[in-house]
Amino acid sequence: MARIYKTDIIELKKAMIDVGLDKLVNLSEVSGIDRNTLSKIINEEVQPSSSVMDKLVVTLKLTPEKAGQIFFNPLLRNK
Repeated sequence: MARIYKTDIIELKKAMIDVGLDKLVNLSEVSGIDRNTLSKIINEEVQPSSSVMDKLVVTLKLTPEKAGQIFFNPLLRNK
């Protein structure tokens, strides 16, 4: 199945900074998400699973609207 969404990495990084988590290792410690998984998300190698999205939403204190903007950004072109 073709991907139709991508994670908005810029907005994800902004959300991290907003809560004082400027490094992946810090986000990993606070969220309980493996640092390698976070690295793959940030490097756009994988889309986060629903459980990872949930942990990020809670950790980064994202509103439903902001979470949708970050995790369900329409993929407008193929790589």
